[in-house]
Amino acid sequence: MSYSNNMPLQGRAARKVTAWMCGIALGAIASPQVHAQASAPQPAADEQGIGDIIVTAQKRSESVQKTPLAITALGGETLRTAGISTISAVVQSVPSLQLGQFYGVANVTLRGVTLSAINAGTESPVAFHVDGVYYGRPAAVLSSFFDVQRVEVLRGAQGTLYGRNASGGSINIITADPTANLSGFAQATYGNYNHLNLESAVSGPLSEKVQVRLAGRWDHRDGYGINEATGRDIDDNNERAIRGKIKILPTENLTVLLEGDYSRARSNAAIHLQGSVTGGPIFGTQSSIFGTPFVPGLAASKLRNVSQDVDPSLRTRFWGFGSTVSLELGSVTLRSISGYRRSQSVSVGDIDLTSAPLVSPFGISDDANQFSQELQLVGQDDHANWIIGGYYFHEKDDGREVSAFSTVFAGAVPATNARGLYSGSRVTTDAYAIFGQYTRKFTDELSVTVGGRYSIETKGLINQNNFDLATPFDYSKLFDKPATFAIQCGKGLPTIGYAGTGVTCRPKETFKAFTPKLGVDYQVTPQTLLYASYTRGFKSGTFNLGVVQDAVRPEKLDDFELGVKSTLMDGRLRANVAGFYYNYKDVQAYNGLPTQTYLENAATAKIYGVETELVARPVPELQFDLSGSWLHATYDNYKAYDQLRPGGDGVTLVPNLGSTGFLNGFDLKGNRLPQAPRISGRLGAAYTFSSDIGEFTLRGEAAYKSKMYITQFNTDPVGAVRAHTRFNASLNYEHKDGHLTASINAKNLGNKVLLTNGFAGTPFVGGLISGYLEAPRTIDFTVGYKF
Repeated sequence: MSYSNNMPLQGRAARKVTAWMCGIALGAIASPQVHAQASAPQPAADEQGIGDIIVTAQKRSESVQKTPLAITALGGETLRTAGISTISAVVQSVPSLQLGQFYGVANVTLRGVTLSAINAGTESPVAFHVDGVYYGRPAAVLSSFFDVQRVEVLRGAQGTLYGRNASGGSINIITADPTANLSGFAQATYGNYNHLNLESAVSGPLSEKVQVRLAGRWDHRDGYGINEATGRDIDDNNERAIRGKIKILPTENLTVLLEGDYSRARSNAAIHLQGSVTGGPIFGTQSSIFGTPFVPGLAASKLRNVSQDVDPSLRTRFWGFGSTVSLELGSVTLRSISGYRRSQSVSVGDIDLTSAPLVSPFGISDDANQFSQELQLVGQDDHANWIIGGYYFHEKDDGREVSAFSTVFAGAVPATNARGLYSGSRVTTDAYAIFGQYTRKFTDELSVTVGGRYSIETKGLINQNNFDLATPFDYSKLFDKPATFAIQCGKGLPTIGYAGTGVTCRPKETFKAFTPKLGVDYQVTPQTLLYASYTRGFKSGTFNLGVVQDAVRPEKLDDFELGVKSTLMDGRLRANVAGFYYNYKDVQAYNGLPTQTYLENAATAKIYGVETELVARPVPELQFDLSGSWLHATYDNYKAYDQLRPGGDGVTLVPNLGSTGFLNGFDLKGNRLPQAPRISGRLGAAYTFSSDIGEFTLRGEAAYKSKMYITQFNTDPVGAVRAHTRFNASLNYEHKDGHLTASINAKNLGNKVLLTNGFAGTPFVGGLISGYLEAPRTIDFTVGYKF
C-alpha cells in the first residue's frame, strides 16, 4: 500500500527522522527480493468518477483502460477497503481465478488452466511475479502479502513478454517503493480465533540521492479446528516477514533500486476428507493391500476437525534479494533486472487421513534456489513503442517425499520390520529467451502489435526411489539430499546399497518454443477501446519424479481474444468485457495406474468463455462493482484409467504404461477440467458518508461459484465442490486529517464449509477424496495510523 504524506518533512530533518524510524521498525520486527521497474505513479481519483489505475503489464506505464489485455488491477486503497490481506483473498475480485493448495504448494487456476502435480520441479502454468521477478516455486505464491501497492492479474497467454510458464496468465504483485518524503503507516488487527496481526512501513530520504523503505508483518492465529486424535489445533497460522528497499539516484537519468526480503511461516494445515460421514468408520474390507483388510479408522465428529494419528505440519521459508538498474537514454530506457530467490518448504501429514496406524507420517520437502537476469531495451515515440530483451533463468530444486509404514499394517507384512517409501530428486533448469514486441500507431485510433519470444530450456534429473515392505529400512537415508548420490551417478553406480533402492540418472532434456503475438486495437472514442489478439503460451516439459519414464513434452496453448474497454457517463461507469477461445494441446495429465502414476501428454482441451468487469459510481458517495465469468472448459481428447473404478466404462481401453497390455478406462471427452466452475461472479456495493470526525465506508459483497469438479473424472458427489455463495462485509473509517484509520472486516458470513481444491487418493489408502478447506466465518478489527 502506498500512503501519501499530508505534511511532508524535508531536508536534513526528514533524513534524520527516517533513519531513526527505520532503526525502530527493524528492531521491532526483526527476525531479503527483486524489483522489475520503477513502480508507476497512481493518479488521484476523480471525486465524481472512478479513479484510474496505471499498470505496467506491458513493461511500460499506461492506463489499465488503454491496455489491450484482459487485466484486473487492484490498487492499494482497494485492497485495504475490501480487507484483502492475503493473495488467496484476491481470488474473489478476479474473473475465472481459483486458488488452492496441496501440501503447501499453491494451485493457481486461471480460465481452467491449472497445475497438475505437486512434485519437486513442478511449475504452474500461471506465472507469479513480485516486483517483476518470476518465482519458480508454486509454494512461493503463498508467501507473505504486505505493503502492496497494487496487484495485476493478466488473464490469457502471456508468452511474449512473460515467457515461461505463463500460458494461463500471470499474477504480478507490485510492492510499495521508497519515497522522497517521509511517510509510512502502522496498523494492528485483532479478530476471532485469537487472530493478531501487526504491520508497518516507513519510507523516506536518507540523503538527496538515497531513499529507503522498510516494511514488516507479523501474524498469529489459532486453529480453525482440532485433530481429535491428538487434541492439537489444526489450520492455524504463524508468520513473520520483512522487506527493505533502497533507491539510489546517482544522476538524473540513472536509477538503482536494491531490494531484499525474508519471510517465514509455520502452521498445522490439515487435509480434510470430502464426503465422509462425520464420526463414522472410513476403511472397510474393500480397502486392502495384498488382500489383507485395513484397520478401520474413524472420521472426525465435525467437518472442521480431523482425526489423524499424525498432526499435520507445514513450514516455509522464503528469502531473496536483487537489483533493478534503469538508465534513461533520451526516448530509450535500458533496464537490468537481477534476482536471487531461495524457497524452502516442509509438509508432514497423515496420508491415510485417519486415526488408523497405516501410513504415517507422509512428508514432502522442497528446497530450491534460483537466479534470474533480464535485460530490456524500451523505447517509444509519437507513432510507436517497442521493447526488446533477453532473459536467463537457472534453478536447482531438491525434493524429497517420505512415507513410513506403521508396524501395525493390518498384518500385511511382518510387524517386526520397519518399512517405508522414499523418493529423492534433484531437478536443474537452465532457461534462455530472447523477445521483442512492437506496436505501431497507423492513425490516432488504430494500432497494430506484433511480437515474439524464442525460448530454450534444458532440464536435468537425478532421481532415487525406495519402496520396501519386507526389509528393515535405513531411516537415516530418508532425508538424504539428492546431492549425496549425484556423485554416484557420475561414477555410473546403479544403487546406493540398500534394499530396493535405485538411482536413476536422466539425460538432460531440451525444450524449445516460439511464442508469437499479434494484436490490433482501435480507439473508437477517447473512452472506448476495442482490441483483438492472438498469443501462444508455453509451459515447459518436465519429468515425473519418482517414476522411471521419459520426460513429457511442453504444453502449448493458442489464445484468441476479443475485448472492449469503456469508460462512460463522465467517468462514472466503467465496463470491460473480454471473450476468449483456447486451443490447448499436449496437456500434461496424470494417469493413475495400478502400480504407479504416470505423467503424460494425454489430453487436448477446448476452453472458451466470456468475462465482464463493471464499476459504477452514480453519485460520489455510492459505488457498485460487478465481475463475473462464464467458462466452458472441457477435454476434447482424453482417455484415462481411474484407479478408484478399475472396471472402467466397459468400452474404453488405455495402455498400461510401463508394462504391457491394456486397462479398462474411461473416455473423458466432454468432461470438465478440474477447478473450473462454469459460472463465477461477485457483486459488491460501497457507500461512503462524511461526519464531523471523518469518513465512513460501508461495504458488502456476495461471491458466487457454480459447481466445480476436483478431478478429471467428474464424479458426483464426493468428487465435486457444490455451488455456493459467500458473503463478506466491512466498515472502514478514516479521520478527517487522513492519519487515523479503523475497520471491521467480516468474511464468509454464512460460515460455509467448502474445499478450496482437492485430490483423490489411491486405493492403497482407501481411495479417499480430500483437500483443504476455505476459512470459516472470520471477524477482524483493525486500527491504523498513516503519515
